[in-house]
Amino acid sequence: MRLALAGALLLCSHAGCSADAPKYPQFADSRLQQGRAVWLGTCEACHAHDLAGAPLVTDRKAWAPRLAKGTQALYASALGGLTGPRGTQMPPRGGNDKLSDDEVKAAVDYMAAIAK
Repeated sequence: MRLALAGALLLCSHAGCSADAPKYPQFADSRLQQGRAVWLGTCEACHAHDLAGAPLVTDRKAWAPRLAKGTQALYASALGGLTGPRGTQMPPRGGNDKLSDDEVKAAVDYMAAIAK
């Protein structure tokens, strides 16, 4: 599974997955602006392109039970990684170990703002 995720990330880095960036909302809040930048650079590869079993950020039905668990649970999953319901894996920090805790949390906040 990790190879599939690595391949997906590599594909998106070369294919320019962020070309779709304008279709994702921009918010006036500076934290959500920071989160959007992190999300576009790290999370979008899977959460916008149906890769590696990641729920699409625009799929409110898929996000409802995740959002119901609360922000702290979302942060814990993003920071520590998780195995999804179909056995797919999200690595800690979305595979970007250079991100600070605050940057990861800002990306989660951005995703939650879209998914609500």
